[in-house]
Amino acid sequence: MANDRPNQGQGIGLKAVADELGLSQSTVSRALRNHPSIPAATRERVAQAAKRMGYAPNARARGLAIGRTEAIGLVFPLERLRLVQTNFVDVLSGISDVVTERGYNLLLSPFRDDEASVLRRLATSRMVDGLIITRPLVHDPRIRLLADTGIPFVVHGRSDVDIPYSYVDVDNFEIFRRLAELLLDYGHTRIAALNSYRRFRYAAARAAGYRAAMDSRRQPVDPDLVLETAMTEEDGVACAARLLSLPEPPTAIICGSIFLAKGVYRAAAEAGLQIGRDLSVVAHDDQLRGISAADFVPALTATQLSVEMAGRRLAEILIDRIEGKLGDDPVGEVSRPDLILRESVGRR
Repeated sequence: MANDRPNQGQGIGLKAVADELGLSQSTVSRALRNHPSIPAATRERVAQAAKRMGYAPNARARGLAIGRTEAIGLVFPLERLRLVQTNFVDVLSGISDVVTERGYNLLLSPFRDDEASVLRRLATSRMVDGLIITRPLVHDPRIRLLADTGIPFVVHGRSDVDIPYSYVDVDNFEIFRRLAELLLDYGHTRIAALNSYRRFRYAAARAAGYRAAMDSRRQPVDPDLVLETAMTEEDGVACAARLLSLPEPPTAIICGSIFLAKGVYRAAAEAGLQIGRDLSVVAHDDQLRGISAADFVPALTATQLSVEMAGRRLAEILIDRIEGKLGDDPVGEVSRPDLILRESVGRR
């Protein structure tokens, strides 16, 4: 008997399903992705019709129907993929989880030198519906560039620019202020700070928090004790060895990452020093995969906040913006991590 649906089983498109049900293509698309804005009964009705008719998704056609590519872009420096010790994987994991849940695709766009060209190309080519950028500078030109293109975007961190934009950040000023104040409370005054490069806004905020804590106790800041470095274990070893060789070495060290702290522990052991007795060490960025402050010997005092959750919020805010679920005002979220006191801090 002749089949009254000649395209059945041969990959019919979204429009045929929409026409069959008397719905718009955008409604059918959202229903097939189990979007919460579509009633459960409608989602079930669409799913049954699509199965019965042999619907085969066509990403390009769906994108044209709803006016979106259903893809977001993440732009990052190529060297971050080559780092063994980085929180980038945690951020990427959180972003990827949400992208998968919401039925989007993630376009990873690494760059070597000219990030502005990559951003401009993605923003104007309609390859993606929105963009995520990371590690903003103190005065970051990328934010104005993206704002001028009109593409939705969100920043992992903040910048001191004079235009509104959406971001997800942690209170970096408060992190170093609290860590420094803790050490001051334990009687330390020769406190070193291992920080990232202050061209990055988060590092500048941490430096300001450290100085604020020292100033509040009328303690001078020795420039020899404040070092800018990459956030790796090997850099922690090198920086700590340099600090411990000073005529008047520090009695405590603040580390901008848990990886740096691991290097400081190694350098202290090589110098015959016992952490918590001869040298106090505190750090930021616990809760990264593959490394835990509680597993250090002695256990490391550290701030604790999920970087993976920050990745989730970046993707959620961006996709909500793309889908028109947010108003015109930008969304800014700043988290304050917990500080867990462990055995790596001793009294002076």
